[in-house]
Amino acid sequence: MSTIQGHYYDGRTARRHEASLETAGGRVRVSVGGEIVRDSVSLNDIQISSRLGNTPRSLRFADGALFETLDHLAVDRLLKGSDRAASGLLHRLESSLKYVALALVVTVIAVWAGVRYGVPALAQMAAYAMPVEVSRSLDRGTLELLDARLLRPSTLSESEQARLQQVFAPLVDEVPGEFAVRVLFRDAGHSIGPNALALPSGTVVFTDQLVQLAEEDAELLAVFAHELGHVVHRHGLRQTLQGSMLTLAAVVVLGDVSSLSSVMVGLPVLLTELGYSRAFEREADDYALRVMARHGIDSRHFAAILSRMEQGGGCPENDDDCAPADGGRWDAYLSTHPSTQERVRRIEAMSSQH
Repeated sequence: MSTIQGHYYDGRTARRHEASLETAGGRVRVSVGGEIVRDSVSLNDIQISSRLGNTPRSLRFADGALFETLDHLAVDRLLKGSDRAASGLLHRLESSLKYVALALVVTVIAVWAGVRYGVPALAQMAAYAMPVEVSRSLDRGTLELLDARLLRPSTLSESEQARLQQVFAPLVDEVPGEFAVRVLFRDAGHSIGPNALALPSGTVVFTDQLVQLAEEDAELLAVFAHELGHVVHRHGLRQTLQGSMLTLAAVVVLGDVSSLSSVMVGLPVLLTELGYSRAFEREADDYALRVMARHGIDSRHFAAILSRMEQGGGCPENDDDCAPADGGRWDAYLSTHPSTQERVRRIEAMSSQH
């Protein structure tokens, strides 16, 4: 017979009693103050917790009563030789440095794989499942933010804007009807320079500087086709969701619902500050090249305007008008894109194959 000292809870109240547990022949007896409160209970009818560090071991009875002890060795001896001896496995793993190191490596790899592959996959599924109204709401919020911080009313004449709308019209027909495609023009000043931005539900913003930089309409059509690629593949929404996915995960895990409102309010900011990934840019480029081919537009126009945008983008050094009042770097949107030279080489290579 062996005796284990600990504490007993009867399962009806939270009161703790000093107690002893005696074992013999696979049967258990619990005594409190010399009075037997459990007698001849089969060991197989008791749930025994695994050994984990210095946490108390618990022996839980079928009716909810509980016996706790810090005498891990005694509990291990109790289990030794039984079919439940594996309960010390967690403790042995925890106590071994090599297993701890292995667990750390596995955890790091799992987190990396989740961020690298899991988060984008979840963001893609979520983006395609979201109602159209979500994208439209994000469009409105993002455009308001852009107009407040980066953009000004266009200086292009109404006739020029109307002419360009007619130029872009054939490409709009390429887009599925669920997207409300519209083209807007804004003066970017020194903020983002010659550029075009695609918002999630189909709004495409051209800066006056890009229109002025283009030498012919075919170059603007190439940029428009590229931005439509971002719209069709929901890149804006997917990139925004990816950027906020970890925060959303924390909301789910920690139950901090108050953080959710902050995430939703910050979505327009994320959309303007996060550049597209290399994969998204390649996908939008491929879409643009297919559309251009169907409309008989030489892909060299695309390469030409990309090269010129890179040379014409950015702010003159020491120009105070380049930065907003809060000192933020609004050219970060461009800097997060993959290499323009790499994209130009790829477009030219694909052009030479046709």
